[in-house]
Amino acid sequence: MENLKTNVVVIGGGPGGYASASYAASCGKKVILIEKNERLGGACLNCGCIPSKALLHVAEAVYGARAAEKFGLGFSEPSLDLAKLTAWKSEMIEKLGRGMKDLGGRRGIEIIQGRATFLDQRTVKVADKRITFEHAIIATGSTPALPKSLKISGPLVMTSTEALQLQEIPKRLLVIGAGYIGMELGIVYAALGSKVTVVEVLPRILNGADSDLIRYVEEMAKRRLEKLMLNTKIAGLENCQNQVKAVIDAGGNITEELFDRVLVSTGRAPLTAELRLEEIGVRLDERGFVRTDSAKRTSVPSIYAVGDVTGGVMLAHKASCDARLAIDSIMGFPIPKSFPLIPAVVFTDPEVAWCGVTENEARSSGTPVQVIRFPWTASGRAVTMDRTDGVTKLLIDPATEKIIGAGICGKGAGELITETVLAIEGEMTAKELGRRVHPHPTLSETVAECAEMFYGRSTSAFSRKRNG
Repeated sequence: MENLKTNVVVIGGGPGGYASASYAASCGKKVILIEKNERLGGACLNCGCIPSKALLHVAEAVYGARAAEKFGLGFSEPSLDLAKLTAWKSEMIEKLGRGMKDLGGRRGIEIIQGRATFLDQRTVKVADKRITFEHAIIATGSTPALPKSLKISGPLVMTSTEALQLQEIPKRLLVIGAGYIGMELGIVYAALGSKVTVVEVLPRILNGADSDLIRYVEEMAKRRLEKLMLNTKIAGLENCQNQVKAVIDAGGNITEELFDRVLVSTGRAPLTAELRLEEIGVRLDERGFVRTDSAKRTSVPSIYAVGDVTGGVMLAHKASCDARLAIDSIMGFPIPKSFPLIPAVVFTDPEVAWCGVTENEARSSGTPVQVIRFPWTASGRAVTMDRTDGVTKLLIDPATEKIIGAGICGKGAGELITETVLAIEGEMTAKELGRRVHPHPTLSETVAECAEMFYGRSTSAFSRKRNG
């Protein structure tokens, strides 16, 4: 058994783990990064946000070609070369993975492939190596969780991992769950030729986002999907030769339908089983997620945890933020009293993004708030793009006039939301935001125009005048 010593050992090479290793190395720490797979990047790069966004780009191209006729451009119906598409996606992932590995090496990070197991609070084992550490960071991420109630498995039932491998395009696809993953992949498969039915037990899609933001997404989905069924649950699934028979319960109306594939996107579970965490004193919650404090420290002072494995908001950029907090704590740097603002983005068509206080949260908590909405029908840039299916909204404290929340629905919303993040964290007033000069014509103007509407001063949309 080879014995190694290091300042920081990081278990998991996804967004949280890789960022932890990079930050620690940049601070002068000796770092060993353990990754069970051959390629770094975790679920995000290999079977999550990167391949899904690549395929959403393809879907956008398909829908764009179909919509071009109204501009006087004629295209034949797009055809799909699945092998070429899969090769392009794989090449892209491989390129990004190589870049991560090379950059890690340049930073002096030692990368070891294998599955890690804690021996005690200061030692971890991987393959034939025993690693003694000063601090450890758990960044093993999460995996798609199949509901036990469905009681079915096999090649016809997919999680997002299998769905992104694109082995074939089913004629009829059932998507269970209308959250981030379900809506994004449902749109992808519909663009690639599947007749897609999305079933959601809740009365709305994208639970967590405000209803005025998702309205445009829902309208678009109804046009592109075969069915979008809300307030509906899957009462059962049964293998039926080369298909799956689904028992669909729509408020007591029971029907049965056959599908070629089923995509289950109803939640994720932490990857902690092999680590022996509870045996060394690391506390987990009732779902198996690692408990941490505000600095991402676990119940064992020498061990931290970041990203999906800690539960809560499961986003790559949140995991990277966690990593910064953990390394700052290890280095003895000051830890912010409040957690940084984490924006959320759903890459549907149109995109939905939000940050800070949502309208739902404000109403339920009784927080005084004035909601201002700027419709994209009033945006010159949106009109030129034929993408007026959107809205920019700000939530403003009427007493201080400070921005406390924001939401955007529309093309490129994920690129636009960062300005509002800065405005909220900088405690900007609507006046300060509205007077920032934005280039014309751009979609970013919708943010400034929305702020100006608070005072009745927008040049593109009417609102009642406010003193100030």
